Amino acid sequence: MPVDINRLTEGWLELESDPGLFTLLLEDFGVKGVQVEEIYDLQKSLEGPVYGFIFLFRWIEERRSRRKVVEQDESFVKDEEIVNNIFFAQQVVPNSCATHALLSVLLNCPNIHLGTTLSRLKMHTSGMCPENKGWAIGNTPELACAHNSHAMPQAKRRQDKNTGVSTGRFTGEAFHFVSYVPINGRLFELDGLKPYPMDHGPWKEHEEWTEQFRRVITDRLGMATGEQLQDIRFNLMAVVPDRRLAISHKLTMLKTNRQIVLEALQQLVKLSHQDGTEKNSNDSDKSDKSYDKKNKTDDENVPPNKSEVDESSSVPTITVERNNDSTIDTEESATSVTSGKAESNMEKVVMCALDYATPLRIQTSPAHSSSSTDTSSEIGSAFNSPTQGK
Repeated sequence: MPVDINRLTEGWLELESDPGLFTLLLEDFGVKGVQVEEIYDLQKSLEGPVYGFIFLFRWIEERRSRRKVVEQDESFVKDEEIVNNIFFAQQVVPNSCATHALLSVLLNCPNIHLGTTLSRLKMHTSGMCPENKGWAIGNTPELACAHNSHAMPQAKRRQDKNTGVSTGRFTGEAFHFVSYVPINGRLFELDGLKPYPMDHGPWKEHEEWTEQFRRVITDRLGMATGEQLQDIRFNLMAVVPDRRLAISHKLTMLKTNRQIVLEALQQLVKLSHQDGTEKNSNDSDKSDKSYDKKNKTDDENVPPNKSEVDESSSVPTITVERNNDSTIDTEESATSVTSGKAESNMEKVVMCALDYATPLRIQTSPAHSSSSTDTSSEIGSAFNSPTQGK
């Protein structure tokens, strides 16, 4: 489908100064990894890398005259070689200042993914004068379509071809966009309604270029809010790297770290479980051994009962002889006491049992236990019945 060049240059619509809208416009241009955000506080330093600033202000008659009459105190760069090597385009298409401001930032930054359309535009306009670059922008259908797709629904085309500013939504007031970009160590102001770019000089050593911009824009706002004008209607936006990419990268790193931590915890739990099992097994073995040892010690310390004495201990045989050569033999089962104590008890029993006038002769000899379990009864029967004998 053929493109009507005249319709392109006359059909650009007004855009709102909204950072979200500008970000969408960048995406439609084919730019990746860039977004636009609004600046609310100029008193504190700006954090993070910034590609450039876009400043919106109300256009008044005193400033319109600067397009024709160049004041002496403005630091214009008139060297054609410098100007042509900078992407600085004069605005020849009405209502296109928003796109001009964006392109002035994007095409002067070397580390931005421009996409097919802007890369082709930058290559084809390399070395052109500012006016021809302005016509190249107006004659690029992809830029015009992307620009108009984000226009306000109630926006109307302006018929005044000599005015390149945007009109206010309700009052008919005109607003204009300009760009501030660092180029070759110096701060440049790129305004498509001025014949040349303005050089605001280098920034100080060991400081960011944004600090130089803060000083310049603060001075400019002081002039704009003087007693005569009392105009504080302006908007400041920054072109910065896409925060979503950084946040997505951070989220990916957090997920990776979380997975690593979970795997490490699982390994620790597994090792702890194994150590606990081994410890319980060792404790069980130690407990069993301790229990066996304790039982063995108790068995050694506890005196045996009578049945054990009857079965295990050997009782000495006591032979009692009288002068008439009669003898009495007795077998006794000792209790679980020491042999010395058993003999002492036995002698005591014998001495108490045989209390006769006739002296006795006692002879002891080892003998096997009898079937009787009552030792005292046997001993008592032997000594209480001395008349019984062989």
